[in-house]
Amino acid sequence: MSNPYTLVFGRPPLEMAERKNQAERIISEFCQERPSNYLNLVTGIRGCGKTVFITQIANRLREKKEWIIVNLNPQRELLTALASKLNSNQMLSKIFKEAEINLQAFGFGVGIKGVPPVTDIEEALTRMLRSIQKHRKRVLITIDEATNSKDIRIFASAFQIFLREELPVFLLMTGLYNHIDRLRNAKGMTFLERAPRTVLSPLNFTAMVEK
Repeated sequence: MSNPYTLVFGRPPLEMAERKNQAERIISEFCQERPSNYLNLVTGIRGCGKTVFITQIANRLREKKEWIIVNLNPQRELLTALASKLNSNQMLSKIFKEAEINLQAFGFGVGIKGVPPVTDIEEALTRMLRSIQKHRKRVLITIDEATNSKDIRIFASAFQIFLREELPVFLLMTGLYNHIDRLRNAKGMTFLERAPRTVLSPLNFTAMVEK
């Protein structure tokens, strides 16, 4: 018999000693009519199930019609990747076209006659998120294995602006202890210092044996 708890590249194992309370708390906070938290930093030792944890939360929210889930690769330019993935959603693409948001300057979207293309990515995302908000949708962004990189810092600073604009965007980001601490202590990342953190303990062998 193969080990039913084996973790393979973030895919859920056949059996899971779930962190139900921690997951339910995050889902409950994000789903409030006026959420008190819009982001959560998930940390823990290597192999403790951080990727599986945020994947389960994302899948739970994906089942709710008001949620749009976007998974971002931390090795890419994150703001442009976010705009591209939002625009690749067929429903959202129609919404952006109706709102006359011309995204051709970024290499995607369709040209809109008489409407100049948006050339600033933060401005483009702000317009896109406002259109999403008008349709009573929410966007959950997940970033797995974040580090204190320039792209992550730029994205985090833009995310803070989106929150100040009261846009419907939420963030789940995972990372090892030292990577998250370095990011939180980086210049200009003060707001991450106040962000809620979920610390995942190593897998509970007693719970696995009982299950």
